[in-house]
Amino acid sequence: MSIKKWVSLGSVYLILVILAYSLITGNNPFQSGELDHNHETSEVQKEEETMEHRQHNHHHDHQVESELNTNVTYNDGRVFIKLEADNGNPPKLAKEHEKEIHFIIVSNDLEAYYHLHPDKEQQGSYVVNQELSDGTYQAFVDITPENKAYQVVPNPVQIGTNETDKVSLESEDKWTKEIDGKTVTLEDVNAAVEEEVPLVFDTHGEKPDPHLGALGHVVIVDEEVEQYIHVHPASEDTTTFNAHFSKPGKYKIWAEFKFGDNVNVYPFFLEVKE
Repeated sequence: MSIKKWVSLGSVYLILVILAYSLITGNNPFQSGELDHNHETSEVQKEEETMEHRQHNHHHDHQVESELNTNVTYNDGRVFIKLEADNGNPPKLAKEHEKEIHFIIVSNDLEAYYHLHPDKEQQGSYVVNQELSDGTYQAFVDITPENKAYQVVPNPVQIGTNETDKVSLESEDKWTKEIDGKTVTLEDVNAAVEEEVPLVFDTHGEKPDPHLGALGHVVIVDEEVEQYIHVHPASEDTTTFNAHFSKPGKYKIWAEFKFGDNVNVYPFFLEVKE
């Protein structure tokens, strides 16, 4: 059969399908714009899925090109945060675990650690009260901007003239820590890059109270104070956290668990291998 006849038969078949659709539904898909609408809906869904993927992975997908700039300054016991999108406008933030911003400050030697939640002064401008001793800090602005790709990066903050040196972390030799009578053990970890690394915390029969929408929060920073990871529990009733590391090296872990009115922060060290 010639190509011309095949084309003719195909055209007739398409017309019959359209006529059958019209008889069944009473609508002409071309006049109603349904076909175009379905195409547009598909494109919107793709964009939403892409944005959801970006937002879900922004803590540790270091290949994402950020469309947002952050600026952190300190003055007389107050920390100021300015946010600006690539179009010059302040971004709109989605709430994650009850807050628009999870603001982490750590000293260069990884000794000082603060998990704060600044107040909004106006769109794109936030402030929080926190006294900081003289030294060098890195501030991580942990946010989920709407319709913008974002990568958490360190914002250096120097207070006074004395600079704080970065340190080489020692291997962990104590996997059980006690704070205010509450004991937490981090079970053995075999961590490698580009793999899912379960961090399993044993709270010794005492279930933590919900804290910021979860049974705990885990923040991880490498010894260069550059790589930032914020992990939530794998499910709402577990204290297992699945982390992902893109680079080998030594990292410090701060595991936050709430018991009663107190939020205890348990520090651990971890080495991630190739």
